[in-house]
Amino acid sequence: MENVKLKLPTKLSAIKLKNFQKYMSIVEKNPDADRNFLEIKLMEIFCGLKYKNIEGLPFGIFEDSVILLNGLFQSQTPLKRRFTMEGTDGAIVEFGFIPNLDKITMGEYIDLTNYIGDFSAMHKAMAVLFRPIHESYRHRTNYKVDSYKGTSEYSEILKDMPVDIALGAKVFFWTLGNKLLKIMLNSLPLQEELQATLSEEEKKDLIASMRGIKNSMLSQEVMHYESMKLL
Repeated sequence: MENVKLKLPTKLSAIKLKNFQKYMSIVEKNPDADRNFLEIKLMEIFCGLKYKNIEGLPFGIFEDSVILLNGLFQSQTPLKRRFTMEGTDGAIVEFGFIPNLDKITMGEYIDLTNYIGDFSAMHKAMAVLFRPIHESYRHRTNYKVDSYKGTSEYSEILKDMPVDIALGAKVFFWTLGNKLLKIMLNSLPLQEELQATLSEEEKKDLIASMRGIKNSMLSQEVMHYESMKLL
């Protein structure tokens, strides 16, 4: 047997979002898959090994590697507001989390709730939450990011972002989003200007829609943590 070089990530930040998405896609498409199948896929995707190489690994090394990888995905992922990425041309770009979430637009919010619960579209949600920091703000504590122009602007690039940053932002948004929706639902009847422009039926539809978004977000949060247990 020829020697196999095992490149094992030792921290979650060394794993790219696109590889995490690839693995989660396999998990979701194979709900009845046995443990061996999922562990082999874990090694293929996160260690870059081919099946024939995995077959030749000593059992102890294989088991230790799987335990380490599973441990990474159980680790805490606090929100990281800034991170850098290097492009194929060698250019380094610093991305920043939306600095003023209290000024988030309805369009941004709708895109977020549409994409953030779907692992396959997680890079699109990240393109709403993270954008390049203006050059003049790179060395300041306070910063300004590019204006939102739709998810297509940076979503493909952000497939290569560290997965720990993506997961941290996802959990943070859920927590904040639930609080925001509660405030919006409670304050809506008090907005006299809005009441004047909507009929009673339209107000009921709007409130029902917002509650639907809230319930959807709660459902997605449960799905996220159940998926982490599978890992």
